[in-house]
Amino acid sequence: MLGAILIPSAHLGHWLWVFYVIPVLIVVAGIIRSTRAEKKREREEGESPPPKRRR
Repeated sequence: MLGAILIPSAHLGHWLWVFYVIPVLIVVAGIIRSTRAEKKREREEGESPPPKRRR
């Protein structure tokens, strides 16, 4: 019974990298999302005609 617990937990260290990768992926995804949104906003502003000036 004890061996069934010790064998899987002995290899747990091989999977600890997952806890470091997940936050990094979240941050990278946020950076990509904000960059794409900013480029889209700039593109939409560039396509619209300039506002008419009032005299």
